Amino acid sequence: MLWRLRSILRRLRLAMRPMRERGLGQAAVLLVHVPVATMLRAWRVMALQLNRAVNQHQFNRTRLTRFLDALPASALPRLVVIVMPSTLHFLLPCLALLQGRAQLILLGNGAHRWEHRTLRERFPELPMFDLRTLPASSVAHGDVISLLLAHHRGNFGIVDHDCYVFDGTLFDQLEPANGEVLVSLFGEKSRDLNATYPLTHLMYFNAEALRGLMQRHRIDARLYRETPPSVRDALARQGLGPGIHWKWYHTFHDTLLVLVAVAQDEGLRVRYLTTADEAAALHVGGTSIGSHHTKSLAALYTHLCFLELLDDPLLWRGYAFMAAPLKSSQQALALLRADADDPASRGLPVVERLMQRLRDRLQAPAGCAGRPDSAVGLAGSVAAAETRQSGL
Repeated sequence: MLWRLRSILRRLRLAMRPMRERGLGQAAVLLVHVPVATMLRAWRVMALQLNRAVNQHQFNRTRLTRFLDALPASALPRLVVIVMPSTLHFLLPCLALLQGRAQLILLGNGAHRWEHRTLRERFPELPMFDLRTLPASSVAHGDVISLLLAHHRGNFGIVDHDCYVFDGTLFDQLEPANGEVLVSLFGEKSRDLNATYPLTHLMYFNAEALRGLMQRHRIDARLYRETPPSVRDALARQGLGPGIHWKWYHTFHDTLLVLVAVAQDEGLRVRYLTTADEAAALHVGGTSIGSHHTKSLAALYTHLCFLELLDDPLLWRGYAFMAAPLKSSQQALALLRADADDPASRGLPVVERLMQRLRDRLQAPAGCAGRPDSAVGLAGSVAAAETRQSGL
């Protein structure tokens, strides 16, 4: 009993720490923010399972298949961008960089009504499909990929809302060749295995090959807490025996990685995109994970930097509360301390580099803040910058 109480108190202190660091009062933290964050987390965990069990099969599958089959053909590679809630300030510059380089499809996944309305107003030419989800929840990322792989005819790709592609030549390399199961922009070296595994930030699928694997082995792209019995031997041959995972810091097989391991066991290859520019594409990460109540100062700094970059009154009204009582990135920066255990803190050099590149493309003034009038204006700024520059 004592160890359980200590465990609860330790988790409580960990949850309270980022709230106190941003300047919230102790009474407000204990009486409001911790209870709300706890209830929201519990609901989202339950809703993930319900969205998978009910919504995926009863509501989304048939509608999505009709939507996908009705999409027009295009000479450009097709990229699906999943629209998560409370992420428009990350998404709008991502879309601005992608426009004209790919056939973009927006897939709403629990985003708020005003966010959908904003996207339709500012990007009316982009097809958009809304997954049905329970309130204040989303479909798990792996389940969305599984749904697309099962019902999309022909090859396609996915790109995160917080992935920013600056090198246009990458889009010419996306189509998988014979024997390739997918093409990935980002990969990571496994610490425990002599292998590189793909990251889902931007990848392009050989959909038919992956769909065949899913059907033969009764697996999909979901996150697996345990290795499915049907592919246990295949994963073991790839070095992924009991207790071994590509990501050494995980105790589970992350999104898509079981499917990738089985594909490689059958002789299919993953290809990684190449570019001469080491900053050809930059990814922030973690922007749609967890509750804003427990976001670290580094994550809040990134959040505020993007709000200031766009300086859009609508987005300020919709998202400023998430960093309260902080009102600017400079306030967050003044409180920041290096934290090796915080992924957002480790990613700050990427954020700084990304801000500079986006300012250059959008011709925003120095500092985080810029002032494009709207997402359409933002896209126009990027297009204008492209015509003035050769390459990057």
